[in-house]
Amino acid sequence: MIDEKKYRVPLDKLKKMYDRGKRVDEKLAAEQRTNILLRNGDHYNKKGHRQVEDLRARGVISKDQKIRLTKNHLHKICNIYENSILETNPSVCAEPYNKDELHDVKQAELNNAVIDWVKKTNEWDEAQEKHVHDFTTIGETFAKVRFDPDKGPFGEFVIDRIFGFDLKRDPNARSYKECKWWIHEQMIDTEDFKIIAKQINPSLSDDMITDSSRATERVFDAALGCYKETKGQILVKEIFYKPSVKFPKGWYVMFTDDYVVMESELPFGIYPIIGEGFDEQTTSPRSTSIIKVCRPYQVEINRSASKMAEHQITLGDDRVYIQKGTKISSGGKLHGVRAIQVAGQQPVIQPGRSGAQYLDYQLSQINEMYEAANLDHILADKAAGQGDPWQMLFKTMKDKKRFVKYVGKYSRFECNVFKTVLKMAKHYLNENHIIKVAGRQEAVNIPEFKRMDDEGFEIKVKPKSGDVETQFGQILSIIQTLQYAGGRLEPEQLGTLIQQLPLGNDKQIFSTLTIDTDNATNDILALDRGEAVPVRPFENHKFMMKALENRMKKSDFKLLPEQAQMNYLVKYKQHQLFFVQEQQAIQQAQMGMIPTGGLMTTINASWFNPATNRVERVKVPSQAVEWLVQKLNTQGTFVQEAGDLSQASQAGIASAQQTPLEQPVLPGLNEPQAPKAIEL
Repeated sequence: MIDEKKYRVPLDKLKKMYDRGKRVDEKLAAEQRTNILLRNGDHYNKKGHRQVEDLRARGVISKDQKIRLTKNHLHKICNIYENSILETNPSVCAEPYNKDELHDVKQAELNNAVIDWVKKTNEWDEAQEKHVHDFTTIGETFAKVRFDPDKGPFGEFVIDRIFGFDLKRDPNARSYKECKWWIHEQMIDTEDFKIIAKQINPSLSDDMITDSSRATERVFDAALGCYKETKGQILVKEIFYKPSVKFPKGWYVMFTDDYVVMESELPFGIYPIIGEGFDEQTTSPRSTSIIKVCRPYQVEINRSASKMAEHQITLGDDRVYIQKGTKISSGGKLHGVRAIQVAGQQPVIQPGRSGAQYLDYQLSQINEMYEAANLDHILADKAAGQGDPWQMLFKTMKDKKRFVKYVGKYSRFECNVFKTVLKMAKHYLNENHIIKVAGRQEAVNIPEFKRMDDEGFEIKVKPKSGDVETQFGQILSIIQTLQYAGGRLEPEQLGTLIQQLPLGNDKQIFSTLTIDTDNATNDILALDRGEAVPVRPFENHKFMMKALENRMKKSDFKLLPEQAQMNYLVKYKQHQLFFVQEQQAIQQAQMGMIPTGGLMTTINASWFNPATNRVERVKVPSQAVEWLVQKLNTQGTFVQEAGDLSQASQAGIASAQQTPLEQPVLPGLNEPQAPKAIEL
């Protein structure tokens, strides 16, 4: 047990830290909230919109009224960035740190099963779109990873979405890694918070909690994209200290303006807040959005559009000037012709104004904005899709390079999120979780998952692209391998290769091809741990001998404990005995009476006939010759199968054939039973 008094943070200090963190990024937080409004087209308040509608209805304009129009290109630009990131289908995967180490390979498989499970329970397809939206629009995306024991039958991981403007940070930090603490603020219903707070800290009374929530708070609703007054809620702050010299395992405090609800070490010393920014700010851990680049141009586009509308309202319609006394009347109608009679001087017609003098300026601002956002190719004329499909594919990949910086940043965010999940999974997940997410066949490998190194020397969590171009490249390379080497591959090797195809990774379909590989992997991992693994009669003994021999040839085999090496040798010998027994049983089953049918055939051999007392040519029935040839062919097949093994294995099989075979002892099946006590 730790001494919490040693690390306890006074409430006054917490409030000062919150105020300092709020002031240092107050301007940025306001900008991030405004970005949401700008993207949604709310560039002006609603009162301005009503004025414009009134002006359009009356066709007049006064000095005290302004026309404010919005030509919202920010929505399109943000969507382009979001779609460009999502088109790459960003994801993460665990790869073995050393692909030659079977332990690392199995660790990667188990961790990938956990990653897939967490994505499914968090509906990550939908959550990913929201995080990409925050990344491009707000300029930052943050997540908080926690384990909820009340979700699901055994508990689940939850990845909470956090808005950048709800986070306060260490004002002395100059980068994200240097930031020693973050404070997350959120509004919680008072009645709900009473239940939560009293469960955590029974010493808190209802009066204390109620008194702190009487004031009306003005908060920003990110879902609606506007500010609103709220009552009956309480502002709760959570501070997360990163592990440091002062806090070796980090520190967590939940508090309000009036009291501290709880404080403790971070569970297992794992920091749960993960974030990434769009465009970093020098000497600051915060970042800005692409909207910051485009906002000045959008202001000018809106201003020029408003001026054009103003000219159209005041001077838009054509005007006719006639001299006093001049009369104008209808002169009849013909097909497509309208006649007008004029009595007096001919009228003067003044054309209306469309505000076209602002059009060139507006278009120049639009072009300049797209250039500043590195999207000038969007406005270029696009040629019809024709020509070599490989050239079209190359052009698509070339266009994607424009966004490689931001795709890489967002991929790094997902990598850090799931690294944190995997660190927590080692401590939170039990046997039921592993069986659920990886299958019952992996139950024997639960010790492998639990002993995973915290420093990540068994696996590497890397970004993975699932876009069409990447999948197409995988398909081409694997198909080429199957085309030239598929005929020389063993069935289990073929099944493993097919599973690497993007659309061929259904393990159930190819389980019959990979079952021997899976069994050998599990047995070898258990033998490395020092366990004695029994031999099952129905196993592929030839394949198991190859797998065990390959493991025993590796240089690190001699580093295993002596008992583990002995277990390998015992299992190897048992597979040899089973292999010989199977082959001999097949031969004996096929043996029977020699057939005597058919014509008598003379063969190229002689024998001494005692009945005639002379040497004669051997004559046997033709069916007997055919039977002999078939038996020799069967024996040759056995020799051919044994020939696929190494010389040491062939020598062991030959020795086993020449010595009396003993039934292998199988634990729990045919092992000697202890004598029963005799009752007197």
